[in-house]
Amino acid sequence: MNKRITLISLINQYEIDKINKLMNESKEKTCKMPFGINDKKRYELDTLPYHFTIFATDKQNQNQIIEIAKKINIDKIEVKIDDIKIMKAKYDSYCLYLQVENSEKLKNLQRIFYNVFPKEKYNPDNFTFHMTLHIDNNYEKILKLQNKLKENFTPFYISFDTLALYDYPGDMIEKFYLKKL
Repeated sequence: MNKRITLISLINQYEIDKINKLMNESKEKTCKMPFGINDKKRYELDTLPYHFTIFATDKQNQNQIIEIAKKINIDKIEVKIDDIKIMKAKYDSYCLYLQVENSEKLKNLQRIFYNVFPKEKYNPDNFTFHMTLHIDNNYEKILKLQNKLKENFTPFYISFDTLALYDYPGDMIEKFYLKKL
């Protein structure tokens, strides 16, 4: 398997606190890392913060991704989180996630990378923008967590003005500000 890198939104602490407040509704230990990488150490390797995935590619494209990201000059992006949903994930697992209302700004950001590395999985016209809360192979556990979180859920907004490139899984490689001064 090729080493992967992933470009994500880097959300500030104020925004993360909104998600933590929601997640505190449940005492369930959660993991955002998908199955299929190192299943026995998923919880340990889950180092990415809450985020929106913008793009992922092979490690060999790292320098080009960095050059593209350094040139971005757009305003802060704000998205509306309007629901908590479940989708089927790889290796007979399920992903509990925050659903993002349609956002042209988010699509346009993703399109910058998709146009250079066209990969259908990251086609902004078909991509399901979301924020992963938990991935599990036990559907009943996911459903129970979803029901608990939805009890007091009200839609809210999250904004970001920074991106981060990460080894996947692993450490941050570099961060980029959307708006250049």
